[in-house]
Amino acid sequence: MSQLKKMIARLGRPQNSGIGFGPVNREKPKALLLAALAPDTGAARGLLDAGADVAIACATDSQGVRSVIEGLSGGKATAGAWVSAIDAAGAEALRSAGCDFVISTIEGTAAAAVDPDRMGVVVAVEGGLDDSTLRAMAPLGLDGLFVERSPGNMNLAAQLELVRLATLSGTPLLVTASAAITVDELRVLRDSGVAAIVLPENVTPADITAVTERLRAVPARKPKREGQEIALVPSVAAGIEDHEHEEDGDDE
Repeated sequence: MSQLKKMIARLGRPQNSGIGFGPVNREKPKALLLAALAPDTGAARGLLDAGADVAIACATDSQGVRSVIEGLSGGKATAGAWVSAIDAAGAEALRSAGCDFVISTIEGTAAAAVDPDRMGVVVAVEGGLDDSTLRAMAPLGLDGLFVERSPGNMNLAAQLELVRLATLSGTPLLVTASAAITVDELRVLRDSGVAAIVLPENVTPADITAVTERLRAVPARKPKREGQEIALVPSVAAGIEDHEHEEDGDDE
């Protein structure tokens, strides 16, 4: 199971209170995960050190992508790869290099490359994908759907399309965003089934710091009546908790 999927699951878990009677200083959690594209290892390290949760290698060729992943391996960094196409051999090469998850298109992803038990898989999709295809994605165990969104204010039609993608596929979304995204825009994305925003490769560590502050400023989601919630993150969390319980049982 990928670290990305585990981090998405934690978004749906309540924060534990401190143990003991002393005061507990705890930062307000981010409303969404913060990922950023990185063309090289140096840029990736800088963004992660500034507070990004995930670095996504986006070099011009497969060897460049693998070099970024290898440069980050051995630590606690969560690194993914964005590639135009991938087959089983390519997936194994990235996994061996330390890649946590890969982003690729439906058409460019070989079915044999999809093995969530070995490496996370995020499928890049575009608007207009039919309902039947989205529903068929649910059993695949994908980590998420990657959506490239046009910058600027989102209208209701665009928000409903995100809700449709997330709800029918039963899969959280990773959506591109600019470093200028506002708290209100982040709230809308959170309420539409988005689990992570992905900043472009030209962002700076200062941009990461600023967006992190805005992610912490997003107001908490208000409780909703049954049937109104897009329960993607909690459902993923529940599955991971069950998996962890099974592992605990195996150790006994």
